[in-house]
Amino acid sequence: MKLDLENCMGRRVCVAFSGGGDSLALFHALFSAGVSLSAVNVEHGIRGESSRADSAFVRETCARYGVPLYSYAEDVPALAKQWGMGLEEAARKARYLCFLRVLREDKADVIATAHHALDNAESVLFHLFRGCSLTGAGGIRSFLPAQELARRLTGEKMPADKGIVRPLLGVSKAEIAQYLRDHSLTPCTDESNADTSYTRNYLRHCVLAPAKQRFPQLEKSLYSFSRTAREEDEFLFSLAERAFRAGEVCTFPADLEKPLLMRCTVLAMRQFGVEKDYTLANLEDVYALSRGESGKSVRLPRGLYAAKEFDTVSVYPPRKEEELLLPFAEGETSFGEYTVFVGRGKRQNALYFDADKLPQNCVFRTRKEGDVFQKFGASPRKLKDFFSDKKIPVRVRGRLPLLACGGEIFVVCGAEISEKIKTDPDSKNIFYILLKRKGETNSCIRT
Repeated sequence: MKLDLENCMGRRVCVAFSGGGDSLALFHALFSAGVSLSAVNVEHGIRGESSRADSAFVRETCARYGVPLYSYAEDVPALAKQWGMGLEEAARKARYLCFLRVLREDKADVIATAHHALDNAESVLFHLFRGCSLTGAGGIRSFLPAQELARRLTGEKMPADKGIVRPLLGVSKAEIAQYLRDHSLTPCTDESNADTSYTRNYLRHCVLAPAKQRFPQLEKSLYSFSRTAREEDEFLFSLAERAFRAGEVCTFPADLEKPLLMRCTVLAMRQFGVEKDYTLANLEDVYALSRGESGKSVRLPRGLYAAKEFDTVSVYPPRKEEELLLPFAEGETSFGEYTVFVGRGKRQNALYFDADKLPQNCVFRTRKEGDVFQKFGASPRKLKDFFSDKKIPVRVRGRLPLLACGGEIFVVCGAEISEKIKTDPDSKNIFYILLKRKGETNSCIRT
């Protein structure tokens, strides 16, 4: 049985030890390899006395080998109800939360799990049957960074060098069984592993077992396939990252090839905490959006939006448009997420205008249907046409401060002043108007 120790040597390894055959073989092999070893056991509260007996076996084994053990007990049935998920998924989440705790408390550098080639085959088929991308076809990863796992489960930050390792991923179930026999190791038996009401057990016993009779190398073949799929997927993601811009609004070019554009969409959703809730249909929607006209948008999971903004696709969380109306006055005016500065004379990076040409009763407000604006050297036209010409994103337009009188706009703050209030050689009462986004130093319209 050949272990992959690339991510184990020279690091403090904590083996996930359930007492079953796979974890017992991994525990023994890592101990024999001389790594700095500890163990973690999670009792799930599902199988009653049988589960507690397994945990007792783990304690006795660790004591016999002189290996430190970190034990946790969880009520997974209660957690499944609390989290709104099935027992399988809840047990997995509870387990990994305990693993993160071990890493967070700096009891180990990596957690070693006993996932093997058959587990990987189950994962590949599970994802394929549900409908997956190249990412899903990549199966189980040999190294999962703890910071990525924590981002999915808790949102907390973790050190970049910690993670989950799978040293047995290229090892078949038959090889593990032979290792146990060779070293006279007797594991615990989890009777729930035979229950085909669990999806993974069904795949193992009812799909893979018959298939292996016809294709004996099935596990290794699927492992080879998944490694190739993962390598190619990671390469495509590396290309997508070059075009991707993260921030409060995530953006990427709309003319990207489909494989890269879809991965940019995934990267954007991850920025806002969407790790698994999206579907291939969501990615197809964004691709169709990118090939359509500017100004359109689509909904994504958890309330996110993707919008085509000229030659860019933007992904962002929803922001409620507020109807704001404030008096026009010299000085500083707070306007939603912006601050408007008005003063006499000229100022760098500001717009300036002839205040004597400005009508009485002007106000700062957000846009309204039918607003008209006359830019320099042009006739009056609809404000929305100016927004389009200026390439101001749709999501920004409803929050932007406008200096208006009735339905006529005299200043689009941060962008342009009206032809009607421009200065000339005879202007004596010149004012400037400057827009800043709160928390930022530069004049801007956030795009």
